[in-house]
Amino acid sequence: MNITSPIRRTILTLGAISLMAVPAFAQTSAAATSGAAAPTTSTTAKSGRLTPAQRLQALGARGDQEVTTRIDSLNKLISRIQGLKNVSDTQKNSIVSTIQGLITDMNTLKTNIDSDNASSTMKSDVQSITKDYRIYALAIPQLNILAASDRIVTIVGMMEQISTKLTLRLQSATGVPNISALQSSLNDLNSKVADANSQAQAAVAEVSPLVPDQGDKTVMASNTSTMKDARAKIKTAVSDLTAARKDALTIIQGLVKYDKSAMATDNGSTAGSATPVSTATSTGTTTQ
Repeated sequence: MNITSPIRRTILTLGAISLMAVPAFAQTSAAATSGAAAPTTSTTAKSGRLTPAQRLQALGARGDQEVTTRIDSLNKLISRIQGLKNVSDTQKNSIVSTIQGLITDMNTLKTNIDSDNASSTMKSDVQSITKDYRIYALAIPQLNILAASDRIVTIVGMMEQISTKLTLRLQSATGVPNISALQSSLNDLNSKVADANSQAQAAVAEVSPLVPDQGDKTVMASNTSTMKDARAKIKTAVSDLTAARKDALTIIQGLVKYDKSAMATDNGSTAGSATPVSTATSTGTTTQ
């Protein structure tokens, strides 16, 4: 009985998408994470000659640009999440809803900046882009980890289904010479899948409560440390799934090899025990 082909196709399909499973973490520039936006060269060069009204206008233009850049980044993140084919609509909608809330906040902030007519008020609004929201330093990386965890949990479910099929196949196998080694690979597969799920869930639990540091260096350091640890957990989960896939392939290859060997043995036995066929002729009976 050979039931490994459907499982093998599933494993190969999983292998093809596994490298795309985890969204790339957002890369941050020094200006984006430092807590303040760098002024443009032209504004800096002429800042000593600008009137208060011109300085206010330049500050507003810079604030608008900072907000627009962040909104574009968030929209791209939404597109990337919506493009994941093996994440449930519920999971995607939950993440997208959070991102859309940030976009709404950014648009509100842009409206405030555009309507500010006092330098102190505008300065406070512009500073809040990096101090209060910190999309590059916290929000986008945080949401990337949540999306990565969701994707990993989806793959964990697929691997659990494959494990169930392999378990049934090994239980029904008789005469497999390396059955103990294959069972050991299955045990390792189950262990790796369980750990991947645990690591992904732990990463979500770590980053979900994080809030913007609002310029507090102690909170900033804590957030940075937590995000680093969560990324490490996601990386471990991905390594676990890679190892589990290898275990599954090892089992499948062993079963396929056994099936081919058993089939060849059966064919050989049939050929060796063929019964001679007797045919009648006009002169007597001839054995062929």
